[in-house]
Amino acid sequence: MGTPLGAPETTTASVRPESLPTTLTVAPAVRAWLAVAALGAGLLHAALAASAPLPALVVLATIGAAELAWAVLTLARERPPILKASLFLSLAPVAAWAGVATIGATSEAGTILALPPLPLAVASLLNVAVALTIAIVLRRGRPAAQNTGAGRFVAALALSAVAVCAVTIPALSVTDAGVGAVTVHLQHEGH
Repeated sequence: MGTPLGAPETTTASVRPESLPTTLTVAPAVRAWLAVAALGAGLLHAALAASAPLPALVVLATIGAAELAWAVLTLARERPPILKASLFLSLAPVAAWAGVATIGATSEAGTILALPPLPLAVASLLNVAVALTIAIVLRRGRPAAQNTGAGRFVAALALSAVAVCAVTIPALSVTDAGVGAVTVHLQHEGH
């Protein structure tokens, strides 16, 4: 049917808010990247906690455990948990490190927290990458195609793992946990 002027009728059902999906799914390849990046940041925060003073140990261990749990849940589900909040939560460790570094640089006593800067910088880089990826997913605002094939998911997972390992492993090697792992291994060279 047409309108009285003969023009075809247009329906607005496709643009009504109720027709939009209530939950935003994330493509498996994107979820793989988010999970691996959060895993790398979580491992770095956990490794830094091993040599930190007690207040920083609690904060770093909590941040690391949260990132590791979020990484596992992100990989296991169609939608990362607390997606909108994760945008800001992933930047919280970056803000905390920037605050501690600023206070340490401006205080007369020198640095407040003497943790190696490389692992903190790499963890911050990974957290910013997670936040940027979430921001892009939220900005797009449309559900992702879920049937993209296992090959694409495996390739994205492998590329994500290679990229994150390339920055995480060298950063882990300068933490006390990384140095301790090498030292223990060298003491047991007969195995």
